[in-house]
Amino acid sequence: MSQLPLTLISSIERRLVTAVTAQTSPFTGSQQIQDWGGEWWEMSFEVALTKGRDGRRLSAFFTGLGGLRGWFVLRDPSMARPDLTQSITVAGAGQNGSTLVTAGWAPETLALEAGDFISLGTGQDLRLYQVSFDTYADAQGQATLSLTPRLRVVPADLSPVEIAEPGVALRLVQPVPTRIARADSFRFSVTAREAL
Repeated sequence: MSQLPLTLISSIERRLVTAVTAQTSPFTGSQQIQDWGGEWWEMSFEVALTKGRDGRRLSAFFTGLGGLRGWFVLRDPSMARPDLTQSITVAGAGQNGSTLVTAGWAPETLALEAGDFISLGTGQDLRLYQVSFDTYADAQGQATLSLTPRLRVVPADLSPVEIAEPGVALRLVQPVPTRIARADSFRFSVTAREAL
């Protein structure tokens, strides 16, 4: 598994893509929406380096992915919540859809806020989810998270839920060119999508 060094990212754009199509009537203007169920994250980010050795190393990282063949893990620093130190787990087997019951929270407290992120799984199966609403833990320390996108796989009971440094497994959309302005100035523009 390759993990992208976070300190090198100068800007990032994150978007959830949904497989939804619309047909518009030419007579009434009404729309018919078809939801095909697919959802995935796409990320675009810029990396700017000034040291020649670091630039060459990052160039080797992207080249080593082999274009669309390889995958890597991105832990976007804008999603990090280092203040959350609890060990959170999935509470109950067979969960699917857009909610997830979790355990390990301080009882009767705010667990996660709308806009926070979590991740489930490991390696190439690391999946990213965004919390849709503020979520409070009950008296037993359980909290039901409303998530986007929907769960892609059914997590096992007691599986860990990453809340402090959520990540996502990504695959390049196209090879990453190395732009060299001077011998010691490297720039990379990366577009990747979730490695489903």
